[in-house]
Amino acid sequence: MNADIEREQFEAMKSKVREEALKAKGPMAMALKDIRHKIAILSGKGGVGKTVVTVNLASALKKKGYEVCIFDADLHGPAVPKALGLYGRMDVVSEHDHPGHHDLRFNPLLSSNGIKVVSVASMWASQDQPIMWKGAHKMRAIRQLIASVNWGRADFLLVDLPPGTGDEVQTVMRSIPKLDGMIVVTTPQGLSTMVCTRAISAARELEVPLLGLVENMSWLKCPSCATEMYPFGKGQGEKLARLMEIPFWGKIPIELEMGECVDEGVPFVDKKPDSDFSKAMDKIVSKLMESLGEN
Repeated sequence: MNADIEREQFEAMKSKVREEALKAKGPMAMALKDIRHKIAILSGKGGVGKTVVTVNLASALKKKGYEVCIFDADLHGPAVPKALGLYGRMDVVSEHDHPGHHDLRFNPLLSSNGIKVVSVASMWASQDQPIMWKGAHKMRAIRQLIASVNWGRADFLLVDLPPGTGDEVQTVMRSIPKLDGMIVVTTPQGLSTMVCTRAISAARELEVPLLGLVENMSWLKCPSCATEMYPFGKGQGEKLARLMEIPFWGKIPIELEMGECVDEGVPFVDKKPDSDFSKAMDKIVSKLMESLGEN
């Protein structure tokens, strides 16, 4: 009996110490304490399909039974809610009867396939309203937004970063506690891979682990003869991965129906589970789990 009491007291003490340690690290650590893995999706430039990769990676993880959240860190061009068919606004709640300003918290939106989504696009009254924050305001907004969300328990938080290495990207790299690392998305064009090297170098300067690199829009299967075509060139992503000493996680093909899926708010891996695109995403999931020691 005494042994049971001592064990309970020891567990209570451990829990208290853990809670105090989290408080010491700040509100972001407290908000994210029940999320096992935190992964940021990085690209050097816009137009490489990074949001499509993020949304479909999240959906592929969800299909395998993992609980997944997405934080859309692109303040000026948030696109994750539309790609998942979410047009409502996040609820603001409080656990207190007489809430003050610091008591208010956001509940994430929930997509039809069960992914939690947080984005500034789900806070504004109109989709046409521009977000014109600058510098310190953007960094503060990202930190406060992450800390003010009821994330709950999840296996993965995927952060969809804006292009480049600006304020939002640096804030995420520096501020998210226990960031597991980053997945780099490029396309086969020489321009994309050239700009991507700068983003990779920035991550290394900030000592953020680079988990893997994927080449999006890599090839296209001819709808008439099924011949593989390479409209943007061939092999540049793999070459960049070797040059920058990052594991290469594979090539993601162009799918002709991708635009329709994004407009409908349906992830391609859900609509076309047997497609080449979905198979490529499954391989990326396997690489991710391997890098995290989950296999």
